[in-house]
Amino acid sequence: MKELLNDIFHFSGNVLCIGVDNSKIISSLKKNKKIGLYELNRPEKRGFFARKKRIKTETGQSVKIKKFRTLFKKKSIDYLIINLNNVFDYYKYIASNSICICNKKIYIYGSSDYINAELIAKKFRRYETNIVCKQNKNNYLVVVECSKAKYNWLKDKFYLVIDTFHNLGDLISYFLTS
Repeated sequence: MKELLNDIFHFSGNVLCIGVDNSKIISSLKKNKKIGLYELNRPEKRGFFARKKRIKTETGQSVKIKKFRTLFKKKSIDYLIINLNNVFDYYKYIASNSICICNKKIYIYGSSDYINAELIAKKFRRYETNIVCKQNKNNYLVVVECSKAKYNWLKDKFYLVIDTFHNLGDLISYFLTS
């Protein structure tokens, strides 16, 4: 987390924050005058069936989490900061959408309760990116250098199907072992 706070002072360009609720990160981003800041925040979860499937922009516009890239053009965002704990339900869409809109670096952080840094890195390696994973006992930070990333729509759909079958296999194995 300290590395992310140190890197924020060197940002220049457009920055998109998805699900970031850490006040230190937001305040240091607002102090930096060389960036344009966009925030997508998700309302509180109310329960399993009353879950919010939309996120709100700072102007009040509501966007589906699965399709937040319709709001931005291809490679229009320079830096992307994602708190994976707040948007974990749409984890399978985050990799493809963020590679499509981000131009320089993607920072993904969260707690290790849900998922570890190696699984996130595995998803982003498909797009031929450079990845740095840092994980301590509770938290992780994954930095993805996506300036040379290659995005293909057909490959993305193929990986989505593979991930769905992989998640289904994990669910069945969890059910059988418990």
